[in-house]
Amino acid sequence: MRKTVIYSLVAVLALVFTGCGKPKTWQSNLGRVFGTYYSLNYKAEANYQWKLDSLFDVINKSMSTFDTLSTVYAINHSDGAVTVDDRFAYVFSVAQYVSEQSCGAFDITVAPLVNLWGFGFDPQDTSTYKSQAQIDSIKEFVGYDKVKITDGKLVKADGRVKLDLSAIAKGYACDVIADFLESQGADDMMVDIGGEIVTRGYNPMGELWRIGIVSPVDDTLQTNNDVEHIVEMDNKAIATSGNYRQFYITKERKVTHTIDPVSGYPVNGNVLSASVIAPNCTVADAYATTFMVVGDTTRIKDIIKASKYNLEAYVIVDSAGVHVGKWFR
Repeated sequence: MRKTVIYSLVAVLALVFTGCGKPKTWQSNLGRVFGTYYSLNYKAEANYQWKLDSLFDVINKSMSTFDTLSTVYAINHSDGAVTVDDRFAYVFSVAQYVSEQSCGAFDITVAPLVNLWGFGFDPQDTSTYKSQAQIDSIKEFVGYDKVKITDGKLVKADGRVKLDLSAIAKGYACDVIADFLESQGADDMMVDIGGEIVTRGYNPMGELWRIGIVSPVDDTLQTNNDVEHIVEMDNKAIATSGNYRQFYITKERKVTHTIDPVSGYPVNGNVLSASVIAPNCTVADAYATTFMVVGDTTRIKDIIKASKYNLEAYVIVDSAGVHVGKWFR
């Protein structure tokens, strides 16, 4: 289904190309999208910078919480059923599967809690720590079982339910871009959107792509680039989640942007970062956030074994102040 959905998106935007047989050379595209950076390196007959804005715009129109014309925006500001496109339906199906498998550790309806803690698309006051009463009042309308797609429309069990796809949409965008480039003859590439990465083929040196996992030290200015571990990629995707860049401190407590949908509280355990390798980046992105929320290596291992996807995870934990990396397959 993934290929069908992504190629249908590419087909809408693709033009008919002429001039076959041009030599392939390494191309590079850099820019900003979805509130973060993108970096593309691929070997192709042409540079496709002119296509990227169109592709990113289509994804925004489906999944952005800020774009007033997007599907998600319509869902968040409506009490009734909202018609969804194939792109949204695919991402929704992956999200719901991961939610069910993780017992709600991953949940795209977590948006009101994320907002409450001062993150998300409608951030609330961050000067005080939130009370249990505040959290409980919002948890009444948070839960992946409160949304479903019926006859091509998303239906909410409670009109107050709001969605946030930020923990999966960047990964999906990586897949879209990679599949578009492949459709134009690019076999060797690395697509990087805010640290979510798809690799195919080989790098300019003719070797497998090697991706560095950054050391998870507190770094709100995002200046730390120290590499903790290097992963060799063979036509797979990788996504990393951590709580070392987006957080604030109140009354000596660290409040992280990763919110547990079940407890309603920010995650602040000994799992410092989770990097997931998967067949595609949509899946990798969702599970990376899931493992940060789960925060327990035994449960992470169990989830990986039970998943229908072929997953690997490199998890960095804090053991008495020392970073310890562990592989789970």
